[in-house]
Amino acid sequence: MNKIFIRYYLFISFIGFLSTQAIAQSIGGITSGAAQVCPDSTNSGIILLNGYVGAILNWEFTINGGITWNNISNISNQNSYNNITQTTCYRAIVQSGSFPPDTSTSSCVTIFPPSIGGTISGGGAFCTGSGNGTLNLTGNNGNVLFWMFSTNNGVSWNNISDTTTGLNYTNISQNTIYTAVVQNGATCPSDTSSQVSFVIDALTNEGTVSGNDTVCYNTNSGSLNLSGTIGSIINWISSIDNGSTWTIIPNTTLSQNYSGLISTTLYSAIVKNGSCPADTSEFAEIIIQALPFANAGNDTTIILGQTLILNGSGSGMPIWSPSSGLNSNSVYSPVTTPLSTTTYTLTVTDTNGCVNADEVIIKVLPPVFDGMVSNLFTPNGDGINDNWYIQDIQNFPDNEVFVYNIYGNQVYFKQAYANDWQGTFNGSELPDGTYYYVLKFNKSEKIIKGSIDIFRNK
Repeated sequence: MNKIFIRYYLFISFIGFLSTQAIAQSIGGITSGAAQVCPDSTNSGIILLNGYVGAILNWEFTINGGITWNNISNISNQNSYNNITQTTCYRAIVQSGSFPPDTSTSSCVTIFPPSIGGTISGGGAFCTGSGNGTLNLTGNNGNVLFWMFSTNNGVSWNNISDTTTGLNYTNISQNTIYTAVVQNGATCPSDTSSQVSFVIDALTNEGTVSGNDTVCYNTNSGSLNLSGTIGSIINWISSIDNGSTWTIIPNTTLSQNYSGLISTTLYSAIVKNGSCPADTSEFAEIIIQALPFANAGNDTTIILGQTLILNGSGSGMPIWSPSSGLNSNSVYSPVTTPLSTTTYTLTVTDTNGCVNADEVIIKVLPPVFDGMVSNLFTPNGDGINDNWYIQDIQNFPDNEVFVYNIYGNQVYFKQAYANDWQGTFNGSELPDGTYYYVLKFNKSEKIIKGSIDIFRNK
């Protein structure tokens, strides 16, 4: 082979080499600009393509992890994004000449889920101290940055350097609130968990009931008072059998009233403070003093004008009422002459101030008329037997007298007759003859009837 041929061959080979270098295989290249952003926050940026061979045909994006891709009409080596709300990945499609297109690597803008503080379980109400235990955080989204506690109802907080979801505590002895601070993603806002409280209750103090007293049977009233308590009053209780059995009184106040007691009664209050056991106060005792004996005697019936000794008895100082007509109202056996039926009340007061009373009824009947009624009088003015005479009529002033002639005509009527009729009618003398009378008494059912003769010439 001559040198001219060799040189020609080398030239042709060099031209072919240059041709293959000018139209190379498609290379998608490498994207950059991946980012992590928080939801509901302003975000923007650029995904940049480098190291590609060929022309950029378009960009693509996916929001479902590459299952499907969507076209972006962009042929530059930079693709911008603005305020995306879900994780999105970007890539470019590159083609060199007639070679098949190639796909670049993808870069993703990751939207972190928001921080969720979650819920703490534990806490509660405890008597004097909580003991040891663990608070557990669940339902959170993100990492625990730290825990916090407050002993002044959230006015101020103290941090606890614990990044676990389980916080151990040791015998909390005062009211305390706990919460955890959680963050998802280094740039996203943190969130605070629910709060859990430890309510530490002081030991129940049942207090003291004041108001012991001795009172009179049935005629009593008063008030008992509870003081020095720690806790709330659940109810009061009472007993009339010296504490063998108790009756619940639905009263939650510091004061308990009583009235009309007929048996010695004990009173106590049941107190409970929060989660601490209930306790019962010492009882107060209301002693019932029996009423003094009082007996006004037996009911009695007398005739008007009679005198009677009231036969009372008792165990204390006596007072009678009404006092009118009594020779004394402060002795057990006073003398009385009642003018009408009367109820006398004997009230007896003993040295304890207890009072009892009894009544006696003295029924007063009008006297029974049994006097003689004259059946003849001679109203002739001689001063002898001129008036119609009825014996003892003056003792019955409530009398009524009716006189009729033989024809049944009334010729005389008089109330409170006083032996003063002289046989006249309307101012004129009645003729001699027989007449008929009727004698009535207003307070008696007794009616007396008879005849009377008038003779003026005798």
